[in-house]
Amino acid sequence: MAKILLRLNINNFAVLENVELDFYNNLTIISGESGAGKSMLIDALAYLAGKRASMEDIRYDTSGLVLEGVFDFPETERLNDLLEEYNIPIDEIFIVKREIMHNKKSIVKINNQMVTLGQLQAIMREVFTIHTQNRNDDLLESEQQINYLDKYIELYDEDDFHKYQELFFKYEKIQKRIEELEYKDRNRLEQLELLEHQYNELQLMNFNSPTEEDDLEKELEYLTNFESVNEVFKKIKTILEGDVSLQSLLYEVVYQLETMNQFDEKYKLYYNQLEESYHLLNELNSEVTHDLSSLEYDEERLNEIQERLNNINHLKRKYNQTFKGLIALEETLETDINDLKNFSESYEELISEKERVFKSLNTYAKKLHYIREDRKDFLENAIIKELEDLDMKDAEFKIINKEGQFNKLGFSNVEFYITTNKGEPLKPLNKVASGGEISRINLALRTIFSMFENQALVILDEIDSGVSGKVATKMAEKMKLLSKTRQVFAISHLPQAAAVADHHLHVHKTTINNRTVSTAEYLDNEAHVKEIARMLSGSTINEAAIKNAKELIKTSKQ
Repeated sequence: MAKILLRLNINNFAVLENVELDFYNNLTIISGESGAGKSMLIDALAYLAGKRASMEDIRYDTSGLVLEGVFDFPETERLNDLLEEYNIPIDEIFIVKREIMHNKKSIVKINNQMVTLGQLQAIMREVFTIHTQNRNDDLLESEQQINYLDKYIELYDEDDFHKYQELFFKYEKIQKRIEELEYKDRNRLEQLELLEHQYNELQLMNFNSPTEEDDLEKELEYLTNFESVNEVFKKIKTILEGDVSLQSLLYEVVYQLETMNQFDEKYKLYYNQLEESYHLLNELNSEVTHDLSSLEYDEERLNEIQERLNNINHLKRKYNQTFKGLIALEETLETDINDLKNFSESYEELISEKERVFKSLNTYAKKLHYIREDRKDFLENAIIKELEDLDMKDAEFKIINKEGQFNKLGFSNVEFYITTNKGEPLKPLNKVASGGEISRINLALRTIFSMFENQALVILDEIDSGVSGKVATKMAEKMKLLSKTRQVFAISHLPQAAAVADHHLHVHKTTINNRTVSTAEYLDNEAHVKEIARMLSGSTINEAAIKNAKELIKTSKQ
């Protein structure tokens, strides 16, 4: 599994004055006492993911903050398409940088190329995801839950799904055309008069070909430089046909080399090439003689070209088009005029076609709805099993699949419902109130759906808060499992999570020059044990706590 985030540099980000961190594979647990600045590390990554800037995050008495992340982006089709769309070359590593300043415009860059905040958000959404206990991520958003169901039941691989999408986009295109005709029909006579005026104006130009403008500009350049061209031809003729012409001299050299070939074969190459050059010069002389004799300055043609180019440029400005755009506009205007003149016929044809497409669309939407209804229990059972593993044995989970409005996925309205207490009614997933329950549900869902997500980096910000004992152990196991296929960072207060970590990053506060500064460093084995002991027993670390920490680490390895 490749690392996604390789390095993070933070300057003047609140209490994080100057932090430089390398990151590693698998599971990294971030721990430290409350208020030490752990969440600021996650906030720094949120900024690199496109979070909107707040001047309050700039360290007091500094001009601005700088955040820089070095990433090895995952290779996905969607991400590559975005990079191509934003003209960012695909590279081995990507350096994402944000500068947020008090007195000048903030800067967002990817590999030194400026990007907008929206572009950064679109790209980084494909790179990593941040989950916090207080943030309703896309798993808890009802409009996104259908995507997770469809991925799990592999609906996207069904021929019916692809047929439905093809029909849906066709239906949208027809509907758009109908709306355009209806809009034009409201002012049809005025619209028709305007379109015909524009069409006639373009048609009078009688454009010859898509390259006419370029051809005219080349001819104009030739005529405006007539004297120079004529002078060049005369100089060439003088060189080629002077008292001692170039061909005569070259012929003499070729003649002598032919003799030399009898005595030394190395001159044969020179002989062959110079003989060819001699013939080439003769051809050049004929060509120049012909062009010079036919060369004429045509002032009338020059004026004609200038007038036509002026007319073309006028239309380009008027219609805000390129030359090829003018030709395409003429064709579009002709189509629109015919549609308006034959409005009733065109409109009725489109209405009939829309009805035919909708009928097929409805058929395939029903098929997709049936597949979801038939297979949803596969996901329900998988989620219930994960919840049972996290000691939520009374939990019930149901996927409610109702018919709704048509969209690109069909007409199914999918929503996840859950109850965590026996006898209580099912409620939408995003209505679950308990923070500890949300944490466990979120981790259970994330464990199941991780195989379908593009992001190869998952960041968990205290999603294990409010749990302890056996549940804490299970949550730590789920984090570890998740890190088998993902680079995972988790801020955690659980000693069980720290015990299974592949890397342990500790954040703590200190005072430097009468200013509070948070620092972060990876713990060696001894410090790792002491930090787990602190997490087990609180601020007091005694021999019993050390012993318990070592036992916890040993148990986690089994």
